[in-house]
Amino acid sequence: MELKRILANDTKSATERAMALYGRNVLVISNHTVGGQTELVVALDIDEQSLDSTVSPAHQSAQVSAAPAGNMAFSKHLAQAQAQTPSKELQAPRQEPTFAKLDDERDYLRSREIMDLIRDELASLRREISLSQKTTGWQASLNLSVEVEDLMTSFTQAGMPTGLRTLLLDTVKDMRSEHEALSAVRNQLEDIARRPSVALPQTGVHLIAGPSGSGKTMMVMRLASQAAAQLGAAKVAIVSYQDDRVGAWAHTQTLAAQAGVECFRADTPAALIAVLNRLSEHGLVLIDTSGSQMAARITEVQTACPACETHAVVSADASSATLRRVLRSSGIRWNSLMVSKLDESVQPWPLVEFLCDNFLSLSAASDGAHVNALKRDLSTSALVEMAVAQLSRAPESIAPIQVAKPMPIKLQPPTPRLSAPASPRGLRGPFN
Repeated sequence: MELKRILANDTKSATERAMALYGRNVLVISNHTVGGQTELVVALDIDEQSLDSTVSPAHQSAQVSAAPAGNMAFSKHLAQAQAQTPSKELQAPRQEPTFAKLDDERDYLRSREIMDLIRDELASLRREISLSQKTTGWQASLNLSVEVEDLMTSFTQAGMPTGLRTLLLDTVKDMRSEHEALSAVRNQLEDIARRPSVALPQTGVHLIAGPSGSGKTMMVMRLASQAAAQLGAAKVAIVSYQDDRVGAWAHTQTLAAQAGVECFRADTPAALIAVLNRLSEHGLVLIDTSGSQMAARITEVQTACPACETHAVVSADASSATLRRVLRSSGIRWNSLMVSKLDESVQPWPLVEFLCDNFLSLSAASDGAHVNALKRDLSTSALVEMAVAQLSRAPESIAPIQVAKPMPIKLQPPTPRLSAPASPRGLRGPFN
């Protein structure tokens, strides 16, 4: 992705110039006034060929700059050494360290995945904007009641995708009360998203995968802790496969010690096969992977263990682009879906929309940061109810507070002594 800056006298001229330069589907990021002119910042997609050509010179320049400063003097000594030593030893090709090549390749693949993720998010945002523009006129032509109009506004503020919002608008457009509309929304979403739940992993080999930051490692630990309480800690094991993040293995060891189960590490498919053969007597083996190169890692695990079941982990607040990229476009056959970070402050509308369009069973969820925070009874009805309950509704009009008028205070009449003539101190009776 590349950002371009366009200056013009007004917004219309800047937009026309952007469309003339980069096409009608150009994505405008920002619109500001700078020095009396309108500045537009637009985003452009970079072709893979241009990206490769940009990266290749960078690697070449890095190799050239990494050469020692004394190459000229060293070449003279090398020429003298060639005359004194056999040619077979000097003509052997120089090989770079293998780990350096692997690190460069991993960094490059990670950067490509980040760029692809940004590109997918921008494409999803572009589709949302286009669909919203097409449905705005249709919604304005409907004679919606005030309560239903406020309800649709709360749907927009809650981050509900435009496609799902349009579907629900077609359902509630003829209703006049908020209660009736919300009841119809619940029933429709529950009917569309209803599906049978899948039992938690109890026996066999299970792979837990998902995007980076979705809580895969914590979900593995929760499943291991729950299984250890039923099967025994000696029958449960955790395998970390090709997770080369800094501190990831130490973090896995700490969490496994808290759960009371064994953990192993495998960096190659051959090492994974050896570890699985060693753990053949265990009742449950959970394999944890990193979010980088997810499809390739899943293919390697399934090749090493064809009987392995694959479960996807996504966070409850995942975007539509992330759900589409991980669960639909990856080409992986998932056995179940696990939802993490499911607390009361989340509005999982993109996840609800995905479940309405795809038949993927739910198996587990987590709603806290503790190892034992595992929910085994997550259903689509509960997910829909959580999404509806977290709608950011506008506060209703507050009636003015009626303050009661204070009761008048009646004073007692003055005593006759106040009007009696005073007497000097020390004397009794009236003073004459």
